Amino acid sequence: MKSTIMDYNLSIHNVFWRAEKLYPDSQIVSRVHEGKVRYTYSKFSERVRRLSEYLREQGVDSSSVVGTIAWNTHRHLELYFSVPLLGGVLHTINVRFHPSEMEYVINFAGDKLVFYDVDVEEVKKVRAEKSKFVRLDDEFDREVNSHPPLDYFPEVDEREGAVMCFTSGTTGHPKGVVYSHRSIFIHSLSLLAKEIVGISSQDIVMPVVPMFHISAWDVPFASLMTGAKLVLPGPRPGPDHLASLIREEGVTVAIGAPTVWINLLDYLRREKIDLPSLKVVVTGGAEPPKGLIKGLRELGIRTYHAWGMTETEAITTVNQSENIEELSRQGKVMPGIEVKIVDPSGNEIPWDGKSWGELVIRGAWVTGEYFNSPEKTRDSFLTLEGKRWFRTGDVVVLDPKGSIKVVDRAKDLIKSGGEWISSVDLENAIMTYEPVLEAAVVGVPDLKWGERPVALVVLRQEYRGKVGKEDVLKYLESMNRFPKWWLPDEVIFVDSIPKTSTGKLDKKVLRTTIKGRMRA
Repeated sequence: MKSTIMDYNLSIHNVFWRAEKLYPDSQIVSRVHEGKVRYTYSKFSERVRRLSEYLREQGVDSSSVVGTIAWNTHRHLELYFSVPLLGGVLHTINVRFHPSEMEYVINFAGDKLVFYDVDVEEVKKVRAEKSKFVRLDDEFDREVNSHPPLDYFPEVDEREGAVMCFTSGTTGHPKGVVYSHRSIFIHSLSLLAKEIVGISSQDIVMPVVPMFHISAWDVPFASLMTGAKLVLPGPRPGPDHLASLIREEGVTVAIGAPTVWINLLDYLRREKIDLPSLKVVVTGGAEPPKGLIKGLRELGIRTYHAWGMTETEAITTVNQSENIEELSRQGKVMPGIEVKIVDPSGNEIPWDGKSWGELVIRGAWVTGEYFNSPEKTRDSFLTLEGKRWFRTGDVVVLDPKGSIKVVDRAKDLIKSGGEWISSVDLENAIMTYEPVLEAAVVGVPDLKWGERPVALVVLRQEYRGKVGKEDVLKYLESMNRFPKWWLPDEVIFVDSIPKTSTGKLDKKVLRTTIKGRMRA
């Protein structure tokens, strides 16, 4: 029987309609280089319409890709809407990319215009002859405001592209993923569910996760969809900036990688600051250390553990458990997502909570291909029972109830004497040791065993010079969790640990760093 439901596009147009018509008095607060900008959804909507007319005058249409190299600001948010509303694709470019990477993705995507923040000096070294570069500053604001508001947006099919994001490029060139209007709408709507993030009109939301990375997990779209006050932390936000914004604006929900909250918690303890308004921190990209969860809980802040990747348009699992041990798991997939675990031959592995395998995934906002990259696409998918599945590269276990636990990235597992060691398990164990602020574990070549684990450790300020290698190893032994051959051969103390542009531990740089230190 044929459905009688109206044919209706699930698009960013509807998110904009809601923001403009239903929540005109809701606020957007943006930290920028000049200070702080505060305006209503109504003023934001007017700016989007003026910006759209400016873009249309620049030749932007449904065939255009428009780049941004920008932080979490109101100007960037306006482009989040203006470009897709015209039918174009917004290409968000990582501000921390090397100029050669910026150049590669701009040329590969074919960006017509590229908007960039004033402090992104790397832009000066980028050569992209087919792209016009526009600086996001006061002069840009005056230019936009000189244009009349566009009163009509063209209809766009929900399956057309809206936003493009590239992977971090840790192995070879970055790979492009295009998110559709439909996938953004469905994923953003899912974030409003109580068992996911639960964003509501009563919330004050601060996405610290960069807007240049996976649409800031679609949190800006979800916030405007429901009329929440949105606080954008601006350029290069440090823990002092975040603490001030949370206190001054009454932020209730904040989203970012564990490293953000590790540094914030350390700052709060040193400065003896409370954040009474903050109720929930959503974190992903790495497993949150137990010490972080406990520290936030002491301040009355709950931690939600989320998992996702560029290819899955950010969040696909969420764990809201009150049990700290259980919260180490990534949790169950959101509605609209299916998962399996497979061995290297593609054979399915049981959900017994013990057997390791690669996580494969499919669903409403999982990519179906890499942009203009048929070979990379072919290598990243497999077919099971007539359905296509994306190979995540994450090694996981699934318990009988479907709760996922990421053991490691396949490329980061350490094979020692023919047996596997999880670098993630060791890192999180070390970070439960009170003197430790951060830790990373990588495998280094070993003539006898193939690989052996080595740990890099950042101590809290008050413990530096007082804690040594043997203290860390004795602590790991006292946990009675790991066989002795799992323990790191070396513990190297450092002032900081290299991170990727999205806040994850940069294992590629770490391996090079450790080899250099050990040779020295």
